[in-house]
Amino acid sequence: MSGGRSQGSAPARSTAMPREVTFVDEQALRDWYKSDPQPSRVVRGIGGESIDASYLEQTLGLPLHLRFIAERQLHDQASDGQQTLASIPFYSLCRGLFLPLSGISAAKAAHLFGIQVDEPPNFSAREALLANFFEKPVGLSLVQKLSCILGDPFRGKPSTVRRDSLLRLLLSIKLASRRQLLDRLTVVGEIPALFAEAEPRLRVDPPLTAAEVLVALLYMPAERRLFKFDLLRSLLARCSKLEAYFLARLVLRKAGLGFEYQGPLIARQLASHFGVDEDAVAHAMALTDAFAVADLLAIEGADGLRKIQLQPLSPVRPALATTADVKSYPVWVERKYDGIRLMLHKSTGARGSVLCGAYTRNRGDWLEMIPGMNATIGMLPCQSAIIDGEIYGTRATLEGLRPASVYHVYGALQGDQLSQINLRYAAFDLLYLNGQDLTQLPLHARRQRLAALFAPLSGVLESLPVPLRLTDGQMAQDKADLNRLYQHFRAQGYEGLISKDLERPYALATRDPSWTKRKPEVTVDLALLGAVFAVTTKENAGLFGSYVVGALGADGAFVDVGDVAGVDRVRDAEIQQEIMREGLITGRRIERQSASGTRPGLELRPQIVVTVKFEGLARDFSSERISLRDPKLAMIRSDKSPLETTTVKDLEALLLRQNVG
Repeated sequence: MSGGRSQGSAPARSTAMPREVTFVDEQALRDWYKSDPQPSRVVRGIGGESIDASYLEQTLGLPLHLRFIAERQLHDQASDGQQTLASIPFYSLCRGLFLPLSGISAAKAAHLFGIQVDEPPNFSAREALLANFFEKPVGLSLVQKLSCILGDPFRGKPSTVRRDSLLRLLLSIKLASRRQLLDRLTVVGEIPALFAEAEPRLRVDPPLTAAEVLVALLYMPAERRLFKFDLLRSLLARCSKLEAYFLARLVLRKAGLGFEYQGPLIARQLASHFGVDEDAVAHAMALTDAFAVADLLAIEGADGLRKIQLQPLSPVRPALATTADVKSYPVWVERKYDGIRLMLHKSTGARGSVLCGAYTRNRGDWLEMIPGMNATIGMLPCQSAIIDGEIYGTRATLEGLRPASVYHVYGALQGDQLSQINLRYAAFDLLYLNGQDLTQLPLHARRQRLAALFAPLSGVLESLPVPLRLTDGQMAQDKADLNRLYQHFRAQGYEGLISKDLERPYALATRDPSWTKRKPEVTVDLALLGAVFAVTTKENAGLFGSYVVGALGADGAFVDVGDVAGVDRVRDAEIQQEIMREGLITGRRIERQSASGTRPGLELRPQIVVTVKFEGLARDFSSERISLRDPKLAMIRSDKSPLETTTVKDLEALLLRQNVG
């Protein structure tokens, strides 16, 4: 046999040095694992072949989630830039950060978690807590801290575990039927509370670390549903009541503050941490998100921010107008439509394929909700564009076609057959065109480009699937001019006017002081602060007879301005679903005075925004509190966040106008 040793020949003498062989028993492996903060070394040291999972978990005490993290660390060579999972306990994170920020009352915390805590902090105390958490060394990276504050361990990516999946997971842990869980859910109000009730332990030793939880959830695969359940069960097996509750909220991306703090505070903290300009950080965050900005700053510093560019199909938050008076003239004035803000995006690929988007101010894509909008955007004579404007409606009246209200527009988009209106789109700004970011150009230059873009379609704009128009306007030389234009637009049936400085650039994701709006103040947008139980026996009544509404105070806290009554069963059911889905019940009971006596209710975290109609304002001279007279809930504003609600300062201005005429 070629290359082999001939039969009968003496074996060749090896020249290699003899190796020292070490026998490792079970106790040695246990000691190694306990003494080494890097569990990946256990897997790396054992060898290349896969190790039986049950042996690692049951014999060596290596939980499934730690084995999963170790394997991912070996595959990626790193985990979030850190080589260890050593950090503060997850229990400490839940009690010290998540619980105060959640708004859960002390009574509810005692009932759910068996612990005594203080009442939730006020706005200034919450901001101080967040600033301290950013700066304090707790074994978490900056991006992990952002994950905690924003309640998003998946860093902007969608969670692959839904509410129904969590219910199925709970069914596999708790001996109860699905009907029993659903019945209990109607009592406790949120799925995370079911997980807290299913866990008997108040504390667990040894504790989970916060890094274990955050890294395991970050790495959790999008597919492999059974493995995801095993991974979550491995984490839950080491959770107390408090930890199980906030683990479920993390999975649902609701553990932290969400969008409420995606603005100035995070921009300040990132700018301070990396020593860069705060405005540059805020601008970059307006184009993407805090996670992408933090990652770039960590790797490339201030130079990395230049890589974040405005691009079609990447939704951004628009500039918003203020309610202040115009301070300098002349000023550009255009009509204000009573509609819904939409930014239209068009992108053309290298092979000519076109993709479109229609994004709300909260970056939700409503393209499919508006019949014909995709075709309309696709017909724009450009390769790529981002247009700012408003979707509004017209309706037939005895006087002819007149502008419809936002209630009819929203109803039409929701499929309300009674909202018989024709949808139209009014464009008033151009942010991007054919690969060029225009936001730093003055407004007059942006409008010129927008008019030039629409010029080739001048004969067909009205015949597009969704008719387009460029907003009309005129220069106002003084206050008398402004009043004249306001009355003109109101006589045409429009909501009012917007005044703008033609020399200013476009201020992404901010309330631009150079944009001011004026309209008849017959409605306000307020946040729901509480739900009061109904006491009527009317057939069309819902569970809650009224809701407590609040305006945004100067310190960022919400101020009670009265109760909204007259909610029918359909509207009440819609609000109830939102309350249950978002887990908005804090656990604190409230009482409200009415003509029939004291009525009980539940406090809500201020997340649902509603538009309220009212007849006037009143001030209680003993408490100085402003309240609404005869308020009625007009609609739920899912396109608005709580930080966009009417402020107490706005109500003060309305009251002054009411009193002085």
